Amino acid sequence: MDITQEAGVKPSGNDSLFAALAAFSCSVRLESMPLEVVRQAKLTIVDTVACMVAGMEDGSAMALAEAEAQRSRLPEASALGLAERLDMQAAIRINAYMGDIFELNDLTGGHAGIAIVPTALAVSEALGRNGRELLEAIVAGIEVTSRVYSGYYSHMKSYEEVGITPPGIPSTIGAAAAVARLFHFDETRTAHTMEIAASLAGWCPAEVIFGQGGQVKPMLFGAWPGSVAVQAALYASAGLNGPQRLLESRIGLYATLAHRCDIRALTDPGHWHLARPRRKQHACCGYIHSALDAVVALRAQGIDVREPAMIEVRMPEYIIPGVSKDHLPQAPTEARFHAEYCLALTLSGEDTIRPEHSTLYAEYLPGMQAIMARIRIEPDATLTHYHQSIVRGLDAAGRELFSRKVLSPKGAPDNPMNDRDVQGKFRTLVARRMPSNRADTFLSSLDALEDASDCGWIVRSFL
Repeated sequence: MDITQEAGVKPSGNDSLFAALAAFSCSVRLESMPLEVVRQAKLTIVDTVACMVAGMEDGSAMALAEAEAQRSRLPEASALGLAERLDMQAAIRINAYMGDIFELNDLTGGHAGIAIVPTALAVSEALGRNGRELLEAIVAGIEVTSRVYSGYYSHMKSYEEVGITPPGIPSTIGAAAAVARLFHFDETRTAHTMEIAASLAGWCPAEVIFGQGGQVKPMLFGAWPGSVAVQAALYASAGLNGPQRLLESRIGLYATLAHRCDIRALTDPGHWHLARPRRKQHACCGYIHSALDAVVALRAQGIDVREPAMIEVRMPEYIIPGVSKDHLPQAPTEARFHAEYCLALTLSGEDTIRPEHSTLYAEYLPGMQAIMARIRIEPDATLTHYHQSIVRGLDAAGRELFSRKVLSPKGAPDNPMNDRDVQGKFRTLVARRMPSNRADTFLSSLDALEDASDCGWIVRSFL
């Protein structure tokens, strides 16, 4: 019995899920999608480019850029921080790596934006595609990623059980859909591109995300998925294909990562994930944002959150092993995934977690340790999604002094960042590279992207 039978749904006829996704991807047209989806696609570009530019400040990003420049020989696409063009895969790896460093990129479909936007930008520039084609590819890529992701996320096995975190593989499949659009593939070749990309995708090790991951983590959610997608498209161009039922087979992806799956999430023609995006205002793991917003809201009520003997933070049980640590952060990446450290920052008066809170964590840490010692993170069976949390202040006898429940942190679909929020985030993150008047021009040009004859200017604006 395959996993689709266990879920009670199977693709119709002999069609595979890749075939269904390819048919959807090839049908995406600006004129047939809701205006809200087009608007959110443009905001996703704004948000992702801002994250990419912010990442230029990190030393590891420029080290990667230099390493890539030594190997690249084809002047196809622009990479941030480099005057000369590189081959499109190298440009994708650099730009996406930069955009993922500070954990500020969106959470739609896992982390779809950081995989799809840098990939589509590089391929569009290399192939001379226009703004309309770029937008359609980005929508197709984000929607395919989100469909693959939502097909199993609610039923996924613990990362402690499988050792794999969710975003990398769905993002690779979605990036393949975007690349196939820009290569002008038909449905059959699009399906082959996704089949090959899914086969070659990195397994996104949980140890890299939630353990001692070193500096390679920003490669996993966007850089490698996009690079693999281009390679898959090149193989498909040569006539190669891959396993048609890699998703739904009883020995396939969903059987590996989930207890069951929802095929309807992949095949519903009327559902647009971009209409309800997830974005970030904190430069840290999205699993922590709800609790951070709860602390900030308590402070805004005039409550002295430093008074209690204990700060109890209740979270869904499945996220706690990833972000609750029994030791101090030992590297910038770990600081971004350290709930106690990030919570201590907001308890001490910070309203948002900023990039410098992780890059300079060693300077902040001495003032945070006493606060961190009073934080206790507990599972709560009533909380089922990572955007839910409860923060309680307890006195020495365990009596509750205050409590705040957050079901939708800022940026969640039910508490969205509006246009001004996203544009404000953009201006803040690019300020060191782009003066205010040029930022105005950039945002105006991007708002009319469907009329642009080329797309290379988007990255070249920050060289």
